[in-house]
Parts: sequence; structure tokens; C-alpha cells
Amino acid sequence: MLPRLGLGKICSAFILTATSVAMAQASSNDSNTIWTSGPLQQAVELMAVFNDSKTFVDLPLLYDAATVNASFNALPKQSNGFPANETLQEFLAANFGTAGSDFEAAVPDDFSSEPDNFLPNVTEPAIRQWGLAVNDLWQDLCREVNESVLTQPQLHSLLPLPGITAIPGDRFRELYYWDSYWVIKGLLVSGMTETATSETRNLLSLLETYGHVPNGARVYYINRSQPPMLSNMVLAVYEVTQDDDFLAYALPLLVSEHQYWTSPPKQVTVATASGNYNLSHYYADWFAPRPESYLEDYTSAEGMSADEQKSLWHDLASGAESGMDFSSRWFSDPSNITTIQTTRIIPAELNAYLYQMEINVADMADMMGNGSLATSFRGYAASRKVAINALMYSQTAGKWFDLVIDDITQSPVTASQHNNTISYVSQYIPLWVGIADLGSPQAEAVSQSFLQSGLIQPGGIATSTYNSTQQWDFPNCWAPLQDIMVEALMTYGGEQGQQQAQKLVQIWLNSNYLGYQETGFMVEKYDAETPGIPGAGGEYSVQSGFGWTNGVMLSFLNTYGWNPEEATQTSSV
Repeated sequence: MLPRLGLGKICSAFILTATSVAMAQASSNDSNTIWTSGPLQQAVELMAVFNDSKTFVDLPLLYDAATVNASFNALPKQSNGFPANETLQEFLAANFGTAGSDFEAAVPDDFSSEPDNFLPNVTEPAIRQWGLAVNDLWQDLCREVNESVLTQPQLHSLLPLPGITAIPGDRFRELYYWDSYWVIKGLLVSGMTETATSETRNLLSLLETYGHVPNGARVYYINRSQPPMLSNMVLAVYEVTQDDDFLAYALPLLVSEHQYWTSPPKQVTVATASGNYNLSHYYADWFAPRPESYLEDYTSAEGMSADEQKSLWHDLASGAESGMDFSSRWFSDPSNITTIQTTRIIPAELNAYLYQMEINVADMADMMGNGSLATSFRGYAASRKVAINALMYSQTAGKWFDLVIDDITQSPVTASQHNNTISYVSQYIPLWVGIADLGSPQAEAVSQSFLQSGLIQPGGIATSTYNSTQQWDFPNCWAPLQDIMVEALMTYGGEQGQQQAQKLVQIWLNSNYLGYQETGFMVEKYDAETPGIPGAGGEYSVQSGFGWTNGVMLSFLNTYGWNPEEATQTSSV
């Protein structure tokens, strides 16, 4: 087991730990294919040995990959080319460990069952008790990698990490990229600064090794990233610690992450009559079924030509990179996942996140006394803001539409607004990062548009107004989107927007509390129409835990308190 590091020891010990982790990460590449391709994976997944495709790719090896593959190849096969199910299950039991066994439970040194100054704006005993119960969940969600992951990385699909991390929960038994921002917000409310720092450093370690932050800390996630939230995490931790060494370590890595997102194939140049603009889109380096969703992707591609299958699988992986896997906004036919076209879409919210990153990096560069870097990144941000407003903003609709590329093989590309009649929260995320100036008519128009969009429901802000049965569509609502839109309205929505934001906080807290009272669990998503009911749809059953839901709930209670009389759904202005 890795030693737990207090905050005072993290900076000095991290260099040595990170070096050993980087070596382990590099040497793990030799056996990646056992979890990402090959006849063994195909047999296990297509014979549905496990109820969840993700289970197999999370199993650690008991022997080296060559030995395991040789043993598999020696098994007697049926007419379908696969071993009998019972034979395959016996083989797996003899050659693999259990899913999740490469992590060990870890109670961080900075955890307290009764944190100092916890939820000062909450006085009602039942709600304080709920807050303390959710705070206690950090004990269940915090993990550290098993020593074998460092010493024998070739036996694990889990990527080595230098410190304690908080996982989302349930089937998501590893570190995830964009989830971590809201996890960190919750950890900081709980006074767990050391753990929040460790979570951030784990992501910086992955960025340092791979040149980008993978979707999650598994070998099968290296082919893609997730929404670039790391600069927000660094600033959140720095605001509390004021650790200049930490900021000095993070800053050049964030510059490298920016380069990843602003280089081809992630970045495209859009040609218009008034000039060219550079914007980014999701683009995974993967053209096969996603290992964690192998059976689902294989089934979706049945009946297609080889080229069509490759294109479908590429767009599915790219859709997963968005963190919103899946949503009708990625489909040309909103009800049919096989029409997914993620790589043809230039998303409004991704470019908003990159604008936010550019501003954050500029601010950090100023803090570090690097004026030239700050100037460069403010220039990048200014150019991106112009592009987002020039190409994506609709004055008529009062929101930013995604762009759809006409021909992805061309350079530069031409693209047009994807202005369908479905409303999506993603169309309003640019408000959160300041694409509309504070106090401007545009900010007022976007705020009014959002309030009238139909997205606000009795149980929270729905992800879209269209029910495609995908999990990032109606009627599901997700914690991070509540947090984003509340902050957007509080900052840019004027007096009315602030009033509505405070109502939205209480609507969300009410739904979380009702659900917790009924089930004893916090879950990853909720039903927007009926407060307290878990969400549904997508590729897997609703998951409990749950990292980012806990983080947003604690952050809301900490900032706004508990005012259930305000939890009255209002969608009209």
C-alpha cells in the first residue's frame, strides 16, 4: 500500500512518487491489448459472461498477458469459435482477480466525521445530519492504488496514481477526469484540502505522462480525454492552500493540455466569408468498440459495412470524450444512436471550457510573474470569444448553437449552426464562463432564454427537452449542470437570474434529500419531472455513491443553506 501523504509532505515526496508512477505507467503499455482488443476480449464480451461490459476490462491479471493469452488459445472451442460459457468462466477465475481489487480503501488523514465550520448556513438538525452522512461517504469513496499497480503495472488496467483519490462510486471504480472538479468542491467543503490536492495531483501526473488527461485512470481510456476542467481544479486548490510550488508545477502542464486541445485533430479551422476561426471539437483516437461498452457498441454496428462500423465506433468514443455519453445532440436523427456524428460537431460548451482554461492559465501566469505567457493566453481567449459569438450565437434564440461541419475531410472546414428546436443546457454553458459580458444585453437575453427554455423542471434542470432514452437527455438532470447554471445565473443573470438561481439550488437540494430519505443513497443523476426519483436510460443502470452529486450538494448547502420554501418550480419569467 502506498503511504498516505500529508499536505506538508506532498510537494517534496511527489517528485519521487511521480517518477515511479511514470515508469509504471510507461511499462504497463505492453499488456494493454488484453483489455482493449483480441479474441479473449471478444469472447468474454460477446458471450456476455458479465452483465456489464466494463467488468472484464477492470479485472487484474494473475499472470503475464502472454501466459494468459496462451492459456486461452489452448481452450477447446465451440462451433462459434468461442469456449463454452462454463469453460470461459473457469478460465477467468483461474487467470484474473476481481474487479476493483487493484484499489484499496483509504481513509484520508484529513477526514473528519465532524469537520470544523461545516455547513455554517445550515441550522436544521435533520439537514445537518444529512450533510454529515454525505460527508462520511468520503470514507467509502476514497481509494489508493494497490502496491502491485506500481510494481507490476502490466497486470493491471488501472493506471498508477501517486496519491489518494476519490472515485465516483459503484461501477465507476477509478478516477475520472471532469467528475473530479465537483468532487474537489465537495472535499474542500469537508475541509479535506490534502485529499483535494492529491486528487488534482493525480490528474496532473496523468497529464504529465500522456500529454493529456485521459477520460479515466484505465488503459482503455487513454485514447480520449474529457471536458478540460483541470485548470479549475488547480485554482480551487490554490485558493485554499496558496501553495506557489503547486501552482508552479501545474502551470506548464496546463499549457501542454491547452496545446493538446488546440492542435489537430482536436482543433479545426472554420472558413467564413469574414475570415477563418479556430475552434475545437471532440475527437477520440479510437475506431473500435469501446472496451468498457464493447457489447453495446458491437451490437449498434451490426449490419454495417466495415467502414461504417469504424466511423460509428469513432463517433461513439468521441461522444464519450464529451462526458455527455450519450445525448441526442450528437445524432443526426435525435432518436437513433447509430446516426451519431460527434466528430462533425463543434460544441459550444467545449469551446466555452477552453475559453475558461485560457483565462485561468493567464491568471495563473500573472500570479507566477510570467507576463508574456499571460498576454498570450489572454489573446487566445479573446480570439475564441470572438469566434464563439460570431459563429455560434443566435440573437433570435438567445443562446449558442453547436456547429455542424459540412465535410470533416476538408481543411479549412465550413460549418453551420445546428439550430434545431431542442433545447440543451450545453447551449447556455458559455454564459457561465463569460462569453457574454457582465451586465450586457447579451447576458440578459441568454438568461431570459434559459428561464423560458423548458429545461427547468420540478426536480431540477433537465439536460435537454427531448426524450431520446439516452441518459444525457430529458428527463435526466445531472449535478454538474445544476452547479454550472446556478453559477451562471448568479454572476450574469441580474437580479431576476439570481432569484431564480437560488430557487434552482433549493429545487436540487430538495430532490437530493427526498431521494436520500427514500433510498439512503446519493445517485449520479435524477429525474427532472419527479423530485427524488433516480434518473434512467443509457447503457447501464443508475449508479450510487456518488462523487459529483455529493460535491454539488455539499457546495450548495455550504453557500446557500437550506430554504425549502424556495423550492418552487418556476419556468416562466
